[in-house]
Amino acid sequence: MTDQLKRLHDLFGKYASGDASAAELQEFWQLVATHGEEDFLSEQMQQWWGQEEDLQLGVSGEKTLQRILSKMPAQPKVRRLKPLWAAAAAIIIMAFALFYFLHQPPASKLPVAKVTNPSFKNDVMPGVTGATLTLADGTVVPLDSAGSQLSLLQGGTRVAAVNGTISYNGAPTSPEKIIYNTLTTRRGQQYPLRLSDGSLVILDAGSTITYPVGFPADKRKVQVHGQAWFEIAADAARPFIVKNEQKSIVVLGTSFNVKAYEEADLEVTLVAGSVRVSNGSSNKVLLPGQQAVLSGNDINVNGNAAISEAIAWKDGNFEYKSRSLTHVMQDVARWYDIDIVYEGAKPTDTFTGGFSRTITLTELLTILEMSRIHFKLEGRKLTVLSR
Repeated sequence: MTDQLKRLHDLFGKYASGDASAAELQEFWQLVATHGEEDFLSEQMQQWWGQEEDLQLGVSGEKTLQRILSKMPAQPKVRRLKPLWAAAAAIIIMAFALFYFLHQPPASKLPVAKVTNPSFKNDVMPGVTGATLTLADGTVVPLDSAGSQLSLLQGGTRVAAVNGTISYNGAPTSPEKIIYNTLTTRRGQQYPLRLSDGSLVILDAGSTITYPVGFPADKRKVQVHGQAWFEIAADAARPFIVKNEQKSIVVLGTSFNVKAYEEADLEVTLVAGSVRVSNGSSNKVLLPGQQAVLSGNDINVNGNAAISEAIAWKDGNFEYKSRSLTHVMQDVARWYDIDIVYEGAKPTDTFTGGFSRTITLTELLTILEMSRIHFKLEGRKLTVLSR
């Protein structure tokens, strides 16, 4: 065995188990590109895939391997990777990429194998940085990542948008002079906002936040619909309040995620600091690592919340742990701005895994199809096919 093949053998084991570093991952892919047609690589894949009873993405490794092998022409020994096995290898590599994602920090890039599928008549690009700003007088200003340069005054507050971020800079406002702006993202958009107190808000796709251009001296209050990430500037004299209809979150200085789309209950996931959530007459205080679900008049607190799953979107990723496919598809619809229909009953499958929000829709669907669900894409209409 050559030194390169020996190194590939070592890296393959680390990659398959999810223990490879970022540098080792890059080296692994370089060696795969160099030796991708060697018997050695196919044998390593078969050995690892065959011994895995159930990968995290919910696919039986042994059964999948048998299906792959059953389609190959019978021969005593495969000397080179034939086209069918090469395609199978691409699928296996993609499975490794999905498995590997769950063991890497958010900044890691997820390799994705592109597989041609005749069910996909076109492709859809991922979401972009963009939003619309509604000023106090009703004027609507489009914002994007680079083209929109904005500089104006709202009351005594300077408003500026440069290179995909909008920010407010001004002194506290008297209560009788408060004026409001509204930032709105369509499906397929995301946008960051720096409030006048220095707090950072990142607004996810299909979301809205209404806020004072300058906060008064006694409190800071905003109204949110959809999903937003908050990093609140500490100010003991002015508690920060996030409202969603009759529900509210009160903080002094903290980092947390709010998910309040119409189709689901409101979720508050606390990363740092402390917040008090209120739902009607019910109140609960959250500690870091906890998630509150506000449903009806109840508040249910999960003390072992999947924090990385809840906040993955702000770091440019999707991440799921035993989530229903319909839940996943709701996120996909918002980010890719597509309409989803189900052929027959909605699937009851769950999905565990992750992928980058920078990949195209067909790349994402190729990953999801490994969970034995199939799709048909025509324009911006995605059909989830019955089995």
